[in-house]
Amino acid sequence: MSYHYWYFLHLALVKPSYMNQKAKGLTLFALTMIAIGSTIGSGIFKTPADIASAVPDPTEMMGLWILGGVVSLIGALVFAELGARFPQSGGLFTYLHKSYGPLPAFLYGWSLLTVISSGTIAALILVFADYAQYFLHFSDGLKPLVAALAIVVLTLFNTFGIKSSEWFANISTILKIVGIYGLLIAALFLGDRAIFGESTAAVINAASDGGPNYASAFVGVLWSYTGWHYASFVAGDAINPKRNVPLAMILGTAAVTLTYVLCNMGYMAVLDMETIQSSKTLAADALEKVIPNSGIFVSALIAVSVFGCAGLYILATPRIIHQMSNEGLFFKTFSKKSEKFGVPVNAILLQSIWAIILIFVWGRFEALYTYVTTTEWLFLLMACFGIFIVRNKMKDQEVSFKTPLYPILPIIFCVVIGWFIYMNAFSDKPEAYFGLLIIPLGVIFYFFYKKFGRK
Repeated sequence: MSYHYWYFLHLALVKPSYMNQKAKGLTLFALTMIAIGSTIGSGIFKTPADIASAVPDPTEMMGLWILGGVVSLIGALVFAELGARFPQSGGLFTYLHKSYGPLPAFLYGWSLLTVISSGTIAALILVFADYAQYFLHFSDGLKPLVAALAIVVLTLFNTFGIKSSEWFANISTILKIVGIYGLLIAALFLGDRAIFGESTAAVINAASDGGPNYASAFVGVLWSYTGWHYASFVAGDAINPKRNVPLAMILGTAAVTLTYVLCNMGYMAVLDMETIQSSKTLAADALEKVIPNSGIFVSALIAVSVFGCAGLYILATPRIIHQMSNEGLFFKTFSKKSEKFGVPVNAILLQSIWAIILIFVWGRFEALYTYVTTTEWLFLLMACFGIFIVRNKMKDQEVSFKTPLYPILPIIFCVVIGWFIYMNAFSDKPEAYFGLLIIPLGVIFYFFYKKFGRK
């Protein structure tokens, strides 16, 4: 493709003021802010409950969060080299295309539409519905309908153009930051429970059920860390990239990891493990425990934040579908834009309809983020493995940044993520492997469309 769609997604999702520094070169601070801002999200408000159910021992839980941070850092360092090698279009599609050719790159775009982006929208909207239910008190049976209605509202909102969506995105980002750090401070300073070393019924029950399920718990961890690869896309625009890119990755990942570990400590400082495991609105329940009547406030704050985050995906990904159509890789009807608002209405409708279908198919946040995460990290694994292919093809290329401790770090990443995908792909959870099964359908579509679709 002449215009890389993942890079467009990056610009649509993360467009803070420091991105204006691109013309003169991105500073260490700007790179670090991109690494942090594109990673910290809404997952920390929900995933700890599922992780605690699979691995109820506090020390082991913290170990998984730290491992997730280490793996994300390694992946970011590998992507930083790929971004430096392909600075014109940086991003996952280009990395896959340069390493393996057009088909794997197309399959990423296909999976982005059918699994990754649409599934993320559905998962985020279910988080919105859970926290909205906290203060609106509608029944569980209405939750899918509320979620579907929210997607309809966001779809209509995004047809009004980018400016209104960008304004809403900025508000939701601020609320997300306020929610995370407000919760963290309140829970850590006001909580009085012992965090480590406490024997709980949850740990005993896990042992009787066959022990902790690390691979299942790691799904929630990796979902929460997804986003680290965005900062690597601008490695070619960095000031002193040999120093600043790896340092920004280290600082950014350390900040995110510390935030996640402290948030989990905060939860455990105010709630027992059994309550954490069963909570649908973990952040609200934790804050309510230490500050009475605060649950409604934090639920509203998180609901609005997550609602806006879902809107970002509805805004960005249809433009990828639009570009694929322009490039002859998808049906022409999705290349059309609204004359009045300049947005790809047909592509937005396609993605939103599919996201609504996924809500009714899976119905649970945990199922949806599992459906998304195993598939997305497969492509991240392929891109990281591609560094071996790229280095072999481009032996004489001089680049501003190379992955340190090569080939040890890329091998560690591939082994850990390979284990993660294998264990989940062959698990007893359909949501863990159904996203992967959609990839072969993309192969069929690719060759069918090349032969018949363009006619």
